[in-house]
Amino acid sequence: MRRVVLGGGDLAGFSWPGPASHLKLVLPLPGQSAPDLPAPDADGLISYDRNRVIMRTYTPRSWDAAAGELVIDVFVHGEGPASTWAEQARPGDGVAVSRPRARYDADATAPWLVLAGDESAVPAIGTILEGGSLPAATTVVIESDGDDIDLGLPDETAPTFVRRTDTPLEALAEALADGVLPTGEGGVWVAGEARGIRRIRAHLLSERGLPASSVVTRGYWRLGEADHPDHDFGED
Repeated sequence: MRRVVLGGGDLAGFSWPGPASHLKLVLPLPGQSAPDLPAPDADGLISYDRNRVIMRTYTPRSWDAAAGELVIDVFVHGEGPASTWAEQARPGDGVAVSRPRARYDADATAPWLVLAGDESAVPAIGTILEGGSLPAATTVVIESDGDDIDLGLPDETAPTFVRRTDTPLEALAEALADGVLPTGEGGVWVAGEARGIRRIRAHLLSERGLPASSVVTRGYWRLGEADHPDHDFGED
């Protein structure tokens, strides 16, 4: 994980909806020091030409309104524009962000809550852990290549790690099916690779019998596909 802190006067109008909110990170093209942003339309909205900018969806790790600093943790995974940008970013480089939207509010009255996913889900999980009241029995489960990565989660958090196989989220699905989930009804928030998320959601609803209202799933990325759309909720 590479932590990038954004600041500057243009963030004065930034507002943060709440835990697990997401936004568009607008990156410069290769050779640019900042993205080439178009002027707003008559309605105040900006229409982007995807040939002139690169956009990726992220859940910021935190927003400090007093300091005017927006923190984004990027999972560095080799090739890819966002991963490359995060590795090469230096003070003074320019990027842009959209206004964030959506949020997740945990049900503090639920008997238990499981927050799960791969590394791409970690920033959102961090905001959920720090963003409000949670059930006393809250568990974090992360699928990764090992248990020695710094996730940047609260110090008191002790995640359970499951080791990734060749199929994304296969190990996490097995863990959720084999005893990680407490008995009875509770809440589950899980995000990661889209195909794996669909399998996990089907298990939680059909085999485990959890009500749809207590299960939140998000397909953040999809193996073999660049810039997977951020409206994938793993529901079909």
